[in-house]
Amino acid sequence: MKILSGKGNVRVDSNVLNKVDENKKVESPGMKHKHYAPKTKCILVYFDNEEKQINEVNNLLKENNACVMGFSEHMNRIKTEKFINMGKIDNLNEVSKNIFSSLRKADTMNCDLVIIEGTKKEGIGLAIMNRLIRACNYDMKE
Repeated sequence: MKILSGKGNVRVDSNVLNKVDENKKVESPGMKHKHYAPKTKCILVYFDNEEKQINEVNNLLKENNACVMGFSEHMNRIKTEKFINMGKIDNLNEVSKNIFSSLRKADTMNCDLVIIEGTKKEGIGLAIMNRLIRACNYDMKE
């Protein structure tokens, strides 16, 4: 996959967001394996529509003993006291700095499920989604 940027073309491996067969050669071990994933089961919720994403998170909360890793703007709209704030949705640099500590914190919440809000799959969001998809073992609602 090629991405055009202001600084020229950047080649992004086609497996960056996909599950990779164990026998397939990849550019980095992180493309095959989950890293820094909580021991608790995780599910990633990502929709282009913010309202739909928040509704799906709230629906999952009704059915599960869960905590949420989400964006600060959504804290008051997601119905849980077990909320891990990853940062602001429009500041993905902040989110990228908080992602691994947020994943580790999830295991301290005594939940059966961690519901993680996803972000746009472009720029630094692509790297964030790469890590989150793997932390969730490819369990994703789109």
